[in-house]
Amino acid sequence: MKVSKITERRMVLGLQGLWPGRRWRGREGVRSALVETRRIQVDPLDVVGRNQDLVLASRVAGYRAGDLEALLYGERIAFEHGGAMSIWPRARLGLHWSWVQNEGLPVRWETWGRENAAVVRRVLADIDRNGPHESRDYPEGARTADYRAGRLEGLALYYLWRKLDVLVHHREGNRKFYDRTERMFGAMAEPLPRDVTRDEGALETLRWLGLTGKYGIAYLRTQEDGRGRSKLTKAQIRQRLVEAGRLVEVEVEGDRTPAVLPTEWQPILEEVESGGTPKFWKPLTAETEAVFVAPLDVVAGRERARTLFDFEYLWEVYKPAADRRWGYYVLPVLVGDRLVGRIEPTFDRTAGALCLERAWWERGVDLATVVVPLARGIRRTLATLGGATVRLGRVGPAGFKDRLEVALRSESTVPAD
Repeated sequence: MKVSKITERRMVLGLQGLWPGRRWRGREGVRSALVETRRIQVDPLDVVGRNQDLVLASRVAGYRAGDLEALLYGERIAFEHGGAMSIWPRARLGLHWSWVQNEGLPVRWETWGRENAAVVRRVLADIDRNGPHESRDYPEGARTADYRAGRLEGLALYYLWRKLDVLVHHREGNRKFYDRTERMFGAMAEPLPRDVTRDEGALETLRWLGLTGKYGIAYLRTQEDGRGRSKLTKAQIRQRLVEAGRLVEVEVEGDRTPAVLPTEWQPILEEVESGGTPKFWKPLTAETEAVFVAPLDVVAGRERARTLFDFEYLWEVYKPAADRRWGYYVLPVLVGDRLVGRIEPTFDRTAGALCLERAWWERGVDLATVVVPLARGIRRTLATLGGATVRLGRVGPAGFKDRLEVALRSESTVPAD
C-alpha cells in the first residue's frame, strides 16, 4: 500500500486523538484517552502543566489535572512504570509483568539487587507491615550518589518498582509513595511465554507509534547487549510480525524504509488516504483550535516532529541558557494537521496569568488563518490552568498581535466545555 506524507501525519494524529480535533470530553474522556493513547510519558516539570497533563489537555475538552489523579490513584485504571516513566492502561500490566519475569531487569539492576538484598527485604517488609512508603521515610539511610534517590532505601524502592513488586500508590506533588502491586491490582497471572511476550510487546509499541518506518525500530525492546546486535534483532522482530500477517507494510511518500501498521488498522488507513475521516474520529466541534503539543508527546518528541512534519523541535530545558536556540520551555503549535510554529508559555500562578512570552512561526504560514485558532487554544489552556488573564509578549508582527488580542476578547474563542 502507498500513502502520502499527509496521510501518514493524519493517521498518527488521528490514532492519538489529535486530528481532526478533540473527540473526548471530561473525566470519561480522560478514561478513553488513557486507553487510546496507549502510553503517556510522565515528567515532573510544571511550567504550564506537567507533560502528562499537557498530553491529556490537548486531547480532552474540559480536562483538569485532578481527573488524571482520580482515575490513576483512585480507580486504578492505569499504572506508572518503565525506564522512561510512563502511564499505561491497566490492561498492559500483565505484559509488563511477563517481560520482567522472562527478561529480568538490566544487568546493572540485577547486580544491584543481589548486592543489596538485605535492604530490599527490609524495605519490602516495611511496606507489608505499614503500607505505602516513600524515600523520605528513611532519613537516616546510607547516602547514595544516584540521581534517583538520595538514600539506599530510596534506591531499593526504585528497584522494587522496576521489578513490579511495588507500584506508585499515589503522589504528593512529585513525591512518590509505593505499595505492593498485588494490594492495588490483585495477584499477577502466570507470565506469557517469552516469545509471545516479545512479539506482543513489539506490537504494543508499534500501536503506540501508529504508523512508523525506520524511526520505530529503535523503540522495540530487547535485552541483548551491543547496539548493532540489538538493532538487528529489533528489525527481525518487526519482519517476523509482518510475515505472520500481524503488521502490514506501507510505502510512505519520500521514505526509503517501509512503514508498518497493525493489520487491523489497514481499513482506517485506506479511508484516510482516500480523503475521508473515520466516524469514530468525529471531533466535538467543527471549529479549528490550535493545540500546544506536550514536549514529550509521541507525535512530536524525540525528533518525530522532523519525520512527520518536517519541523525542527528542540526541548531545551536542560540546556544552558546561552546554548538554547529558542527558549527554556517551548511547545510546538498544532493547527489541523500542521505544526505551524512554536510558543514559549509561562504561568504566573500568583496573578493567575498565562503569559505567551515569545512565538516563532514557520515560513509560509498565513498568520491571518492562525489568529482565531490560536486564541481558542490560549483560552483553552487558560481554563485548564484555572487562570484569569492572558499576557502577550513577542508573539509576532504588531498587526498580528493586535488581531490576537481582539480575538481573545471575543466570546467565539471561549471553550465550550
